[in-house]
Amino acid sequence: MKPKKTNTLNAAPADTTASRGAKAPSVLTNGSFNSMANGMKPASSSGKTSTLTTAAASNGVSSDGIVPESVPRSEIARSGVAAGDVAAIFRSAHGRTVVVLGDLMLDEWIIGTTTRISPEAPVPVVRLAERRTAPGGAANVVMNLLRLGAQVRVCGVVGADDAGDDLARELQEAGADIAGLVRDAARPTTLKTRIMAQSQAQTQQILRVDRESDAELLPGVREELRQRLRAACRDAAVLCVSDYDKGLASCGTLTTAVEDAHRGQVRVTGGPKPVNLSCFVGADFLSFNQKEASEASGIKLDTREAVECAGLGLLQQLQAAALVITRGARGAALFEKDKPPWHLAPHEVEVFDGTGAGDTFLAAATMAVAGGADFVQASEVGNLAAAASVRHVGVVAVTPEEVCRVAAGP
Repeated sequence: MKPKKTNTLNAAPADTTASRGAKAPSVLTNGSFNSMANGMKPASSSGKTSTLTTAAASNGVSSDGIVPESVPRSEIARSGVAAGDVAAIFRSAHGRTVVVLGDLMLDEWIIGTTTRISPEAPVPVVRLAERRTAPGGAANVVMNLLRLGAQVRVCGVVGADDAGDDLARELQEAGADIAGLVRDAARPTTLKTRIMAQSQAQTQQILRVDRESDAELLPGVREELRQRLRAACRDAAVLCVSDYDKGLASCGTLTTAVEDAHRGQVRVTGGPKPVNLSCFVGADFLSFNQKEASEASGIKLDTREAVECAGLGLLQQLQAAALVITRGARGAALFEKDKPPWHLAPHEVEVFDGTGAGDTFLAAATMAVAGGADFVQASEVGNLAAAASVRHVGVVAVTPEEVCRVAAGP
């Protein structure tokens, strides 16, 4: 099926209910959050954001880091990080070791033809022609980091099953160190199966079947994972925690991982689910999409002022060094300790598929942090990478060259 082009201009991960996972072929109460954010004075704004600007916030930006609504497009820089600087950041980060801890998944596509309706029920009959698989969930972050030039060590739990074998093989073939994988016969490997039907006119998904468990890890499995994680973090630059709420967070594994990493002077980045915020306290750099930030804060993020209230409150609650809220066609907002908010405008790109851009944002920002970039630079690199990602259809990890091309502008 030929993808339908759109002219939507997007730079950061879409604000949708979709997970940060692969593309197709603790909780904060409102009362406690609002009292915490009370007294923080965000920059005033009408809430309007142009979707026709290319990303950045270096030229035409006020002293508080806000792109004024009155600034013409021509006066807003293409990017807060020039293409040459982006290339330098990737060169600095190349070969650095990043440990990825998270909920590992395998995405599967069952593709076949359909020409008739079943006599048993009003559903199409699909004749199997092809099966495809790709790493998903936290494993998609791994694939993105590998493509960007990192050395990646994977830590997580998979089942003692065929899906676990497939996932381990694909990660290893891509270049990841899988010594941190723990097999648990008591739970299945998370597997997302999509049934795709091909007809004369098009190919479309007609059903998705999820096989997963979000039960807590057994004590023995949890301890083995912790020991393997400690070994993986030795001499690593960054620990990246990718949370999909499939059991790792609920058993305390993520909390101890952040604490252990900091004791070993390893920086921590992550993408939390709102129900697991307490597991990420003290992290260095965290990313939320707009829906996640709204759920975590209890604030409807319909204006720039609301985004700033939510971001500042989450930053204080999580005691993080930096936090980003990605806003789809409205770009992204960065919050750092003791600094004013910094708003990144979206990039002007042709969007084919926004699903999975959150993984790309987190991976690219993590790569920048590993290379010594500051949080503004890391956020800009993540924003650029997400923009490069949405120009593709399917499971695609972008290259540094693609990111640099977006930074250079049209």
